[in-house]
Amino acid sequence: MVMLRQRTMVATGEPEPALEKEGLCGDDLTILVDDSSTDSAVKHLRGRWELASVLNFLNVFGPLVSEKLKLTAEEIETGLIDSNATNAQLHIALLKGILPIGKSLDQGDAWITVLCKKLTPWWPLIAEGEIPVTANKGEEIVEYKGLDPTNRLQLLKALCELRVQQDDARTFIQENAKQGALDSGFQKRKFGGDGKKISYWFDGNDIQGYRLYREVNDFSKSAKARKNACSDISSFCWETDATNLDEFQRVARELSSCKASSLAAIGQMIETDAIPVVEKYHKKKERAIKKKMKQEMAISVNFSRPMRITRSCRNRMPATYTFDEYEKMISEAVKDAEEMDREDEEGKEQQSASLVVTNDNSEGNNKMKSTEEVAPESDNDDVKEMEKCKEDSEGKREFSVKNRLRQRLTRNSAL
Repeated sequence: MVMLRQRTMVATGEPEPALEKEGLCGDDLTILVDDSSTDSAVKHLRGRWELASVLNFLNVFGPLVSEKLKLTAEEIETGLIDSNATNAQLHIALLKGILPIGKSLDQGDAWITVLCKKLTPWWPLIAEGEIPVTANKGEEIVEYKGLDPTNRLQLLKALCELRVQQDDARTFIQENAKQGALDSGFQKRKFGGDGKKISYWFDGNDIQGYRLYREVNDFSKSAKARKNACSDISSFCWETDATNLDEFQRVARELSSCKASSLAAIGQMIETDAIPVVEKYHKKKERAIKKKMKQEMAISVNFSRPMRITRSCRNRMPATYTFDEYEKMISEAVKDAEEMDREDEEGKEQQSASLVVTNDNSEGNNKMKSTEEVAPESDNDDVKEMEKCKEDSEGKREFSVKNRLRQRLTRNSAL
């Protein structure tokens, strides 16, 4: 159900337009999208044996048709119903294997014209009845899109029959038959039946998915030949019983609970042989969906974040080993050391001056001494402290110059 809200009208002098009589009324406009037609079309397709034949053909000859084209059975059904791009890709891949290859095959809907031209001369040999659409100066494109999905399925089935008659398909069959893969790859797996009318078949792969088919052969006597020999009319029906894990489990329970031993055995065979394969396929499919969702979320988060400007990479300085560069580095290191020593001396002088002032104040408050005795002692102490500071500063200057020189040498050697 799709909910549409009515647009608020601007206050003007004109009256509001009335809603058209299409089932729309009130403030919220509700449009009911009826999916019953799509469901019925899918159900009708799954009741045709041609669909099972097409899926089996793509299962067997998929690598020969196209290695890049990987379609699920549901996508093929949707393509036949809607005549979308997936359906076009499938037909184009099949038509490219039938010589001569049309030059305009990839141009829009031109593949429909090529399809009609290819199938028309072969139709009586590969299909029954009349061909649904023929080439008619471009009108066949509109006619094909207006066909019933079952008619499109008949055209696709005939195209698969024509494709398998090509030389490369015959070579493909011969090579696989030599390798001993004829039984496993070219035949459907029959689970069994009741021995009279019903048979069950299991077919599929990890790309298309797996399906369980039921074959029904109904024989009825002709009403006009009651007294004469029996003339039987065969009614052939091929249905798709299960397409996913839940449907496989449901069919297995129903058959296992049957009173007929043959059908109960088929139910047990579905539980032991088919359901584990289908479970593995569905788990793989779920993991792929979760991985895709995570990638989409990561992409959306990255786009939502603001763009950051990163700094450019720093260029490495070229190494030079000349005396001029060496002397320049030494002079720069000496200048830096002298500036540091000058700052240290100024700081120490300020500190010593403040200490002298504080000592004089404290001594004057506590004790009264003569200036003649105190002056020589304080002068001697100040001279000793100054000489000691000079010696320390000279030693630090030599050490800092040597240390800076070592650092610059190691840095240039690393570069």
